[in-house]
Amino acid sequence: MVRGAQMTETEKISRMGFVELYDFYWNQNADPRTNSLPFIGSPIIIPSIILLYLYFVLKYGPEFMKDRKPYDLKTFIKYYNVFQIIANTYVVQQFITVGWFTEITMYCEIPDFSYKPGPLKLTYIMWLVTMLKLIHFVETFVFVLRKKKEQVSFLHLYHHVTTILLCWLTTKYVPVAMSSFTPLVNCSVHVIMYTYYFLSTFGPKFRRVLATYKPILTIVQMAQLIILLIQNVQSLLPSCPVTKLPGTISATNLIINFILFYNFYQRKYTKSASKER
Repeated sequence: MVRGAQMTETEKISRMGFVELYDFYWNQNADPRTNSLPFIGSPIIIPSIILLYLYFVLKYGPEFMKDRKPYDLKTFIKYYNVFQIIANTYVVQQFITVGWFTEITMYCEIPDFSYKPGPLKLTYIMWLVTMLKLIHFVETFVFVLRKKKEQVSFLHLYHHVTTILLCWLTTKYVPVAMSSFTPLVNCSVHVIMYTYYFLSTFGPKFRRVLATYKPILTIVQMAQLIILLIQNVQSLLPSCPVTKLPGTISATNLIINFILFYNFYQRKYTKSASKER
């Protein structure tokens, strides 16, 4: 009986036109609790922002700065780091208020798409994380305006672009407990990162002291990716009754990010340490 129903659904989808397919996958399969939120329901806004971001970072920005002196922006960077510390701390605190570490665990969690207070609040937190990831683009603009070309690496661009894409699509389709583990851990790590960056704005003496801990930041980021990968893989197990596509995409992206971060660590710290010897 179930097989017959599935075949009927498959046949129905195969006979749809382009507009019907678009509506089926983009609207009907989306979570109605988040699909009407700003930036989420449109298939154009976030991709357009990403394209404009890449255009500025890779072409317009460098050309604009070619014959100009680097902007200082130290005060802006200091306040930006403070904003990120506060914003990421707030997000982590909000995740805890909806049940993380008491009712929600890092193991397989059955999706709750209801309008009950807890699950509904979780969707808004996921939306807030997506908006926060859009703001992260500011960092690359700062690199360009300060002529820090070496910091606009493939790792940096890949990480920022894929993060906003996955946050956007997760918020649109599966803003539920199990998928919220990734932003919970990520925002926790960002509190540490931006605290480090904030302290480094207080001059050379602070930077010399902090330099010892700089490799540890990359190690923390790689450890984060491993933890997230382990949690994501659980969604692929037959015993976990959730849709498998989000976990597959997320796990693949985590592996790619880990390889890029590992290569960065090897090149930046391991090889440079060997040269010093």
